[in-house]
Amino acid sequence: MKKYRITRILIEGSPSLPDRLARDILERYDVAVVKAPENSLVLTKARDSVSQEPFYLTEVLVTECTVSIDGTFGYGILMGDRPELAYRLAVVDAAYNRQLPETHGWEAQLLAEERELLKRRLKEQELTLATKVEFETMEESYDRAK
Repeated sequence: MKKYRITRILIEGSPSLPDRLARDILERYDVAVVKAPENSLVLTKARDSVSQEPFYLTEVLVTECTVSIDGTFGYGILMGDRPELAYRLAVVDAAYNRQLPETHGWEAQLLAEERELLKRRLKEQELTLATKVEFETMEESYDRAK
C-alpha cells in the first residue's frame, strides 16, 4: 500500500486507528522526536486555466513532525493545527520505513477503515443528491407544455 493512501486513511478515518497503530510502536520501540510537532505555512500551487501557467494560490496552515526509530526517520504532515495526529503519522511512517514486523498486520485494519470511509462518502453523496434542485428556464417549461 502506498504512503499517500495510508496517510489519507489515517487522516480522514477514525481517530482511534492512528492512535492504535502508533501505540503498538511506542510500547515496543524507542521513538525519538527529531522535530516536535509545529505549525507552518505551505504555499499552494495551482494552474491558470487560460495560460496553463502555475502560480501560488494561497498559503495553507499545516502541522508537521519528524521522529526517528533506531535511525530511521518518519514524517507526518497534515493541514490544520493537529499536533497529536502529526506525531502519530510520523511514528507510523517511521515504522513503515523501518519495516517493523508490526506493520505487516496493519494493512487489513487500513483496508477496513478505507471501506468505512467509502461508505461515509457514499452516504454524504446520497444526502447531497437528495437536495439537488433542477432549474428550468421558462422556455424549456413552455416547450414541454405544447
